[in-house]
Amino acid sequence: MILSFKTLSSEMLFRIQNYFSQLQRQRIYHIRKFPSRSFVFLAMFSKNDISRYYDLSEVHYRKIWDLDKSHSLHYGYWDDSVKNFNAALLNLNKVLAEIADIKEGENILDAGCGVGGSSLWLAKEKNCTVTGISLNKRQIDKANALANEIGMQEKVSFEQKDYTNTFYPANSFDVVWAIESVCYADDKSDFLKEANRILKPGGRLIIADFFKKKDLNERENEHVKKWAACWAINDFTTKEDFQDKLNEISFQKITWMDATDAIMPSAKRLYRSYFLGIIGAKLYQFFNPNATELGKNSVHSAYLQYNTLKKQLWKYLVLRAEKDQ
Repeated sequence: MILSFKTLSSEMLFRIQNYFSQLQRQRIYHIRKFPSRSFVFLAMFSKNDISRYYDLSEVHYRKIWDLDKSHSLHYGYWDDSVKNFNAALLNLNKVLAEIADIKEGENILDAGCGVGGSSLWLAKEKNCTVTGISLNKRQIDKANALANEIGMQEKVSFEQKDYTNTFYPANSFDVVWAIESVCYADDKSDFLKEANRILKPGGRLIIADFFKKKDLNERENEHVKKWAACWAINDFTTKEDFQDKLNEISFQKITWMDATDAIMPSAKRLYRSYFLGIIGAKLYQFFNPNATELGKNSVHSAYLQYNTLKKQLWKYLVLRAEKDQ
């Protein structure tokens, strides 16, 4: 029996794609030193590892990031209009929507949507039609349930998909929106090519993400990679390398904004959580000796993200680009 891609469901296509992706990866473990203890992490994370990380860390996002109220997994954006943490999380949506010049009625892809917070904000505040995609099935189920709960299911939908291979028709979206998700793409070109393919002519790409400083020395680069590994990220890219890829794929009108200062209060908040979280992490490891390395080491991301930020090894940048007309 011969099956065409058209006869397969979206979920089946995702599973097939994920299976072959895993076959291409060699699982290599490295040992590193982290404050007087062995620090073990995967050198190459699969899409399943990324999804698993979010399953494992959901409880932390609930406690530290007030996930059940904020529905946000990002750093937010602190400026003079913001009075508290939840307001900062919502404010990032407002800032990015203004930069992307999002208009009523547009069709938006939220690439790496988490539990759907930004997608729902765009549908409600900008009256847009939004499709959110994530590798993580639990996130998709929660996002769809939330959309139904607040009566937004006609404007917003969520699907388990890989943003480097969505199977959406070409020229489908006015905007591709990605908050702190492109860092997970091993080859950023794969994401950018797919974004360019599914954007309408003149469509906009808006990204907020982490970019490491160029020309890091070996020790600095290793420090950044330790932090990345805690989040199941293989490595961060530089602004310069990302710019080159945008140019190669013929994106136009590329603009960058440094938002590092605007996320600093959230970085500090996450850093402070480390000193309480490490106690729970030790207990978790004691009672779960067979836990995965992701489960054991994720707590260290809270320390490492701030430590590397204070050393100015990375910046938080906002990018807007347009597909050629």
